[in-house]
Amino acid sequence: MKLRHTILMLLTVCAVLPASAQQFFHLTADELRVDTLYAPQFTHVTPLPEAWRDSVYTVSVVYPEYADMRATDVAKYKRIESELPDAEPRVETHVTYDRKRASLLTTVNPVVYRDGRYRQLVSFMLRCEARAKDDVHRKAALSAGAVRADARVNVWDTLPAAKRYAKQSVLREGRWAKISVAESGIHQLTSALVRQAGFTDINKVKIYGYGGNLINETLEAKDLVEQDDLKEVPTCEVDGKRLFYARGPVSWETETAERRTRNYYSNYGYYFLTEDTSSEPAKVDYDTFVASFYPSPDFYHDLHEQDGYSWYKGGRNFFSAQQVSQGSYTTVDIPENPNATKGNLYVVVTSSNYCKVQVEYNDSIVGTLQTSNSNNSYIYGCESRGTYRVPAVKGTAKVKLSVLSGSNPMRLDMVSMAWNKPRPLPDLKTATFPVPNYVYNIMNQNHHADPQADLVIIIPTSQKLLKQAQRLKAFHEQHDSMTVNLVPADELYNEFSSGTPDASAYRRYMKMLYDRSTGENDRPKYLLLFGDCLWDNRMITSHNTGKSTDDYLLAFESENSYDRRVCYIDDSFHAMLDDGEGLKPMYVDKLDIGVGRFPVVSDAEAKIMVDKTINYAENSNGGSWQNTIMFMGDDGDSNLHMKDANLVANQVAAAHPQYVVKKVMWDAYKMQAGAAGNSYPEVTNVVKKQQQQGALIMDYAGHGSEILISHEKVLGISDFAEFTNKNMPLWVTASCDIMPFDNGEATIGETALLNSKGGAMAFYGTTRTVYASYNTTLNSAFMKHVLTYETDGKPIALGEAVRRAKNEMNGKSLAENSLQYSLLGDPALRLHLPTAHIIIDSINGVDLTKANAEVAMKAGSLVTIAGHVENNDDFNGIVSLTVRDNLETITCHLNQPKEADEVFEYTDRTKTIFSGDDRITNGRFSMTFAVPKDINYSNQSGLINAFAINDDHTLTAHGYSERFMVGGSDIAQNDSVGPSIYCYLNSPSFSNGDRVNSTPYFVAELKDKDGINASGAGIGHDMQLIIDGKMEMTYSLNDNFQYDFGSYTSGSTYYNIPQLEVGPHKLQFRAWDILNNYSTAELTFHVVQSQKPSFSIGCTNNPAREQTTFIISHDRTGAELGVIIDVFDVSGRLLWRHEESGVSATSTYTVPWDLTIDGGSRLQTGVYLYRVHLTSEGSTRISKAKKLIVVGNN
Repeated sequence: MKLRHTILMLLTVCAVLPASAQQFFHLTADELRVDTLYAPQFTHVTPLPEAWRDSVYTVSVVYPEYADMRATDVAKYKRIESELPDAEPRVETHVTYDRKRASLLTTVNPVVYRDGRYRQLVSFMLRCEARAKDDVHRKAALSAGAVRADARVNVWDTLPAAKRYAKQSVLREGRWAKISVAESGIHQLTSALVRQAGFTDINKVKIYGYGGNLINETLEAKDLVEQDDLKEVPTCEVDGKRLFYARGPVSWETETAERRTRNYYSNYGYYFLTEDTSSEPAKVDYDTFVASFYPSPDFYHDLHEQDGYSWYKGGRNFFSAQQVSQGSYTTVDIPENPNATKGNLYVVVTSSNYCKVQVEYNDSIVGTLQTSNSNNSYIYGCESRGTYRVPAVKGTAKVKLSVLSGSNPMRLDMVSMAWNKPRPLPDLKTATFPVPNYVYNIMNQNHHADPQADLVIIIPTSQKLLKQAQRLKAFHEQHDSMTVNLVPADELYNEFSSGTPDASAYRRYMKMLYDRSTGENDRPKYLLLFGDCLWDNRMITSHNTGKSTDDYLLAFESENSYDRRVCYIDDSFHAMLDDGEGLKPMYVDKLDIGVGRFPVVSDAEAKIMVDKTINYAENSNGGSWQNTIMFMGDDGDSNLHMKDANLVANQVAAAHPQYVVKKVMWDAYKMQAGAAGNSYPEVTNVVKKQQQQGALIMDYAGHGSEILISHEKVLGISDFAEFTNKNMPLWVTASCDIMPFDNGEATIGETALLNSKGGAMAFYGTTRTVYASYNTTLNSAFMKHVLTYETDGKPIALGEAVRRAKNEMNGKSLAENSLQYSLLGDPALRLHLPTAHIIIDSINGVDLTKANAEVAMKAGSLVTIAGHVENNDDFNGIVSLTVRDNLETITCHLNQPKEADEVFEYTDRTKTIFSGDDRITNGRFSMTFAVPKDINYSNQSGLINAFAINDDHTLTAHGYSERFMVGGSDIAQNDSVGPSIYCYLNSPSFSNGDRVNSTPYFVAELKDKDGINASGAGIGHDMQLIIDGKMEMTYSLNDNFQYDFGSYTSGSTYYNIPQLEVGPHKLQFRAWDILNNYSTAELTFHVVQSQKPSFSIGCTNNPAREQTTFIISHDRTGAELGVIIDVFDVSGRLLWRHEESGVSATSTYTVPWDLTIDGGSRLQTGVYLYRVHLTSEGSTRISKAKKLIVVGNN
């Protein structure tokens, strides 16, 4: 039997589709998966042309084939969906927009209930039919609520989008004062208030604004027009009183609504006063005034709500700070409404788990409420709601809430009353009305006249971050030729939300620029929220006592405020800019700009972020580390995380073989069990080494939290705080709760960014709990986009990569999971992807461009690789080669057999044959190295990765070749002598038996005429450092080895020896040549307490004009250092003191200085003295004073 399920939509014939298009689909296991939150869903996206409204579009499922659902999936589905599914697949369609380009999103629910059982759609054809509109369809559209042609057309329906906004703000001129109201109602403008605001004549004072109601979070043309900028509020004079109706932060959608709509950004609604002598204030008569607000829903409702507590540090809803325990009660007074005869009493109570509450109204029991928590691992609070029809009473009615049972205290959310009749209108002649509060006077502003911008930077109201934001603005304008608008948050509130804090003000400003754009060139592309935020936007909980709202930007939070799987903070709210968007984020409503955030509060934090961003963009530390991408996979969960990490790694390696893709799978290493739990010390060591060396991207999939990477504590938040890497990667984490930056506590993501000595330059990760099954799809999409280029050849920006990746998450489950991901960092920053191409021309003279070229790399042989940078004959710089052995299958250990049914296997290139640098001149290079004996002898293809960077770090290139085999032997000589070794601790001046600090820095310099074996591929052939003969103090130094520039016969390695006890020690170091001959070297040394560091000082610019950098050359590489720099005038007066601490990754510690002395003034032309205090392990040495000459710094 042929089944057909059809949905009719008024859509267009898509240019890419014929009048009837059809396509067969076979659903995969992933698409049919039922998890704990979502039913399965199939999605399909079809681009639409501009005139999509001119046709009728029909989407049908035909030729369906079904399979019975498994009993376990049926049970999961029933927990999610309480009703039986339809007998036929349910089809829904939506029009989605991506930067004003429309698409048809079709979703199919594959679960059906047929023949008395649950079944799933496994194969079908999706038929799309399009027909031009005819009268029948027009009548159908009209019956469905479409606008009739002869109906009255509102101005906002016909007004071009660019014309919705005032060209100039009314705030651009005149004197203005801000006033506030605590609640909606009639308010009086008084002469005293006018004088307090700095005005003189109340009869000339006008009121502007629309108060504190939460702005509609869906972008509707009507709202955009009516609430643009500030409109004058008419007043009414009654017996000498100037009255106006003001709106506070609480509103009600209808007269019968039970639940209020609260502006969760503000406790007040705001208006503006101005004195205008050129025209009279707008005034209305009594009847018009009353009709404008009475009877509105405000008069039908009473509300008791005292916010002060949050079950979870997330979400927009708050609860009473008062706890009510079993046997206790609380009461709420409901004032009399003499007009009403009855009402709906609405009560919401909350608790952490089970709690039974009795509800009484005027001593009559009307019901009970019972809370219950289904999963306290993720759900921090739960609620119960009840609505009760109650009679109106004379006088004040009392609502009593008594906790009958449950060990968990109750906290009240709200009590509201919706009356059947409105409260009586007060007598405007005799009643006393509240007077608004004066807030402050404001400066003139005019952001409605702002130019179009590529990037918008929003800073907090206090403007403490202004200086650093200006630095970043100037950099992007000069370095990237971008147009940048820098706007303080309060000024956006003034023009786009009536002065009331509301995140929609940020969005409406972006919407204005978006609607005014004429094309891609002037359309806004990025938004940087240059400031931290808190889920508690109003700072009403005890967690945020003493903090100022002016120091923070706003956080757009979800309605759910209990469950960290569903609750979210979404900076991308500001990026949904097409009309009608806002209610279905990511699923239907797509992102139109890239958004990032700097989670900073102070100028010092902002400086760190701006310094990192600028330093990365300028690429002064550029090098071969930028050609490495490391993927990390956690163990457990049936190997899911390792499978996911491996999948994305393989996708990247296949699409971009030029990169050195490294895999670190937890279960491939030995796990250690201990009293504190399981650990992977080798994994920790490998990841930390890569972090120290630097990488383009560090990508992790697995378990996590705000303070830990994986249950085995592979990395902790302290590690991210202590990293000293100068080569900054982008960190990507497909893991739970890595950076809930709105919770007011330190997180891994924020710590990595705010580490001034290392960490990351940007962090793309999660703010809440996520699902691994959906993470992979988003991770894969993000990696696909972040490694690609714009049409002009530039790498796409981080914010754009996030935008594109999230926009591909079309299913509801994928879309909602993606809401938990945010970008901390500059959305306009681009990864340093090579823009030029390296071609490997030959290996040992064999021309690889020929189809029949055959090359073998044999053990013991010398190999010369030659190549060039395509179309760049003037390329001069450094080239780096990494040569690896064949792909091999790695079988993991199944360290935790209860976590997986089978051993995980994956492929990787684990053996490095050679890694070194040499000079590239006029676009060409040639490099020679020796192949070690420790190869796989597989006669399979290896891989060469080449990376080059020019001398001024403005151009990079990379390439690869797999056109060679690894295997065979070419060892002709019978050398039995190992490499020569020269080693020392801390300094080359070290002598055997010398005294050292407790964490000495080991260095070994190696030479061998045949070549050094640094591959670590052969068993027992590692470069090995052994302290005091102890196995637990044995370290492999292969990864730290570097060949001398252009050489394969010499190089050096190093190691930061961990804390040693005071007293005598010895070490042994062993190294091998490529023929597997080894040598050993031994040192004895004496660890002493409070060993003073040795160092010398200097500075870069001397004479200095605008800035200089102090250079401290020391013998404490890898140790924690305390640095104090003093600058004096020649009379000995201290002008500037700077203190900091950190770990120096090299023997040089640098401190930049802008010649600004204590107190903020600039150092004048003259001669000065400086000295350094250097502290290590509690012992301090002070340098002699040296001269610093300053010229022209006025």
